[in-house]
Amino acid sequence: MIVFTLICVALGALAAIWLARPLLGEGGPARMVGLGAGAVLAIGALAAYAVNGMPDAPGAPYEPRMAALRDVDPATLSPAEQEEWLRDVVRREPADLDSRRLLARYLASTDRHLEAIAHLEQALRLRTDARLLTDLGQIIMELNEGVMTPEARRAFRAAHDEDPARPEAAYFLGAAAYEDGDRNTAAAYWGGILARLEADDPNRMLIASRAADLLSRPSMGGGDPAALTEGAERPDIEAMIAGMIDGLEQRLDDDPHDVSGWLTLARARMMQDDPASAARALARGRAVFSEDPGARALLGALGDAFELEETDA
Repeated sequence: MIVFTLICVALGALAAIWLARPLLGEGGPARMVGLGAGAVLAIGALAAYAVNGMPDAPGAPYEPRMAALRDVDPATLSPAEQEEWLRDVVRREPADLDSRRLLARYLASTDRHLEAIAHLEQALRLRTDARLLTDLGQIIMELNEGVMTPEARRAFRAAHDEDPARPEAAYFLGAAAYEDGDRNTAAAYWGGILARLEADDPNRMLIASRAADLLSRPSMGGGDPAALTEGAERPDIEAMIAGMIDGLEQRLDDDPHDVSGWLTLARARMMQDDPASAARALARGRAVFSEDPGARALLGALGDAFELEETDA
């Protein structure tokens, strides 16, 4: 069979050259070389197939193979079979958004982010869904190596608008606000998550710990901290830092509704090796935000990280 195919291809190439003879006189040797090269390439491709191809191998019809996979518990399938199983479901039931979402997440986990994004966008044309939008935002960030692109931000915003109770989109929107330097908005998003989650939810503890750590870090307003103390002696540096911390405390006396400010003050007092003042700062913050469970959770998380006992303001 292979020999017969090679003979047919060779005859076809010779026939093409014969039919192109009228053109050869116009193009000269260069056109002859081009036609000859095309014939050689065609014959070479068939020769490679003759060596490596397996035309006699038994086929694997699609439908019987998929019918067998459908009768098996998906959890027992290999990753490649699971992908094939999901693709089959999506092909047969295009409106099955859960299967399309699972397929998109699997594709993203195997570095096929663009195809994953395409599946999520197709699903969103059928129905707007907060989980799909959140997954879309996350996969766009993964594609861009963790950068919060405008497209990812829009996806998270749409997810949060669709279902404000879901924590995932709010977490990423808080992270975006923090990157923008808007700590109050970040604290509002993260505190809102903590207020809705149960006290014993492990995700609540993780989010509270991470958010409290970020919000307690000193903000230099985009400046270079080293530039503030460049050329100063150590006693002068310590005095400058102490003055900045006292200034922060004075600002909180004037405007106490700043949970990030109380967190930063507590961390700063701990850096001064003054845990009593750190505990007082957290206590004052809890008193200010007595009606805000999310803010109190952030303050409590930092106290737990520093192993400080809760005290009254």
